[in-house]
Amino acid sequence: MKKNKNSLLIDIGWCEWVSFPSLKIPAIEAQVVMDSKHSILNIFDYSTFKEGDDLMISFGVHPIQNYSDVEVYSVIPVKSRRLVSFADGDREWCYVIETEMRIGSMKKNIDLTLVKREESTFRLHLAPQTIKSLVKVNPKECYLTGDILGNFSMSAAFN
Repeated sequence: MKKNKNSLLIDIGWCEWVSFPSLKIPAIEAQVVMDSKHSILNIFDYSTFKEGDDLMISFGVHPIQNYSDVEVYSVIPVKSRRLVSFADGDREWCYVIETEMRIGSMKKNIDLTLVKREESTFRLHLAPQTIKSLVKVNPKECYLTGDILGNFSMSAAFN
């Protein structure tokens, strides 16, 4: 009997909680953007520096929407740069990193494009193409993988 490939996929909605352990982000709300090719993380206060032959980036993230008191800082090697076009017509070169993402029971290394545009409601825009072989998106539902933050107090989750 042939297994149904779709039965092995994780169901996700248009909005999900994800985590990035190596970035020290235990929970961040992601908007799944169906027509996007690249996943984008909104950052602030970034700087780059050399460590040996590697270009490194240090940056901050406000992982909780409408809650700028919570700040998480990370340092990680830069993988590349990408020219990003924004909806307002602006274009800029942005750094790209590779890091492990966890969503539900799934772990996967993905590329994240770092942008300094915190005015976005969601701090993370997840392109399902980056994890398409592992998920099935239901655009009418949200939080199908659970509520990460519901399991933590704000101070315990981010300290």
